[in-house]
Amino acid sequence: MGNVMSGTDGRLFRDYTAGAPTETACDTLYLQTQLASPKPEVVSEIEVGDTLGIGLGEIDGNVVACAFWNRHIAGGIASPKVIRLIACLQSGTNYSAIVTAKTGAQISIKISPIKEE
Repeated sequence: MGNVMSGTDGRLFRDYTAGAPTETACDTLYLQTQLASPKPEVVSEIEVGDTLGIGLGEIDGNVVACAFWNRHIAGGIASPKVIRLIACLQSGTNYSAIVTAKTGAQISIKISPIKEE
């Protein structure tokens, strides 16, 4: 049988680990992060507890994840999980972010999937 690990149910070990370990399901992807490159004229209007929209933008030809406030980009999303977030946004999952802290222009947010009713 070689090096293939098999459980008593006959499923191969790789069946349990299909996909990269970082491939969190889009509807369970949560991120706690800060806005990157916050826009002072936009974040000055944002308060703790506000809800920001999360969407895609483009910088220098690269697709990036952004937080939006009143249809204006408040800042980018910087996180090790941002690649997954972008893929989920592109596949149709919607996200929002709650502002958890604000110190000057530093905005901390918690990004969550918007559950479909």
